[in-house]
Amino acid sequence: MTRHLPDEIQRDVETMVRAKAGESRVLDVDATAKEILGRHGGLGLEIGTVAASVARLASQYGCAVQLGGRHHGSGRIAAR
Repeated sequence: MTRHLPDEIQRDVETMVRAKAGESRVLDVDATAKEILGRHGGLGLEIGTVAASVARLASQYGCAVQLGGRHHGSGRIAAR
């Protein structure tokens, strides 16, 4: 289940995805989510919650998405 993002982080996702979509049509979802979490000190959010929002918005902008995180047996992406 995906949690709702706080408005401040959702706005950051929108701003960052829009900027990155202007630079390249391929967006690294995991790197973008990690960058956003780093800017907001995590706020107790899982990377998957932010990554889902990034991927959804990137696809709306017509970007191909790239998943660059390390996967573990549980299928979760580990933030470093």
